[in-house]
Amino acid sequence: MVRRNIEIKLIANKSYRHTTFTKRRKGLMNKTEELCRASDSEGIVISFSDAGNCYCLGHPDIGSVLHRYLGEEERVRGGEEAEKIMGDALESGEWAEAAKGLGLDGLDRFYAELENVSRKLEALAAALS
Repeated sequence: MVRRNIEIKLIANKSYRHTTFTKRRKGLMNKTEELCRASDSEGIVISFSDAGNCYCLGHPDIGSVLHRYLGEEERVRGGEEAEKIMGDALESGEWAEAAKGLGLDGLDRFYAELENVSRKLEALAAALS
């Protein structure tokens, strides 16, 4: 059986596009986790759906891999309530829910961390362009 090259283009039917995204996202995340386990390496996958939902997978965890890639020091995640909530929000994609219950000081730290991540992602996107 010969493999054929297919043209990569936008799938016009929104329902088919969503189904394809879901299947390929799951496959990509499974392969990433399999590679990391087999080669004792670290990896991260972040994808956003058309609806704006964020899906993340990190091995061993998202926070440590992201901080390492962005060149930040390894952070201790138990001490800061806002930092723990930020990591949970990255994993679940539920930013609004993550901010509920924080005090004013925690919200300030949460907002500052969001701005910091946003700036670094914009710089990374600009560097990749």
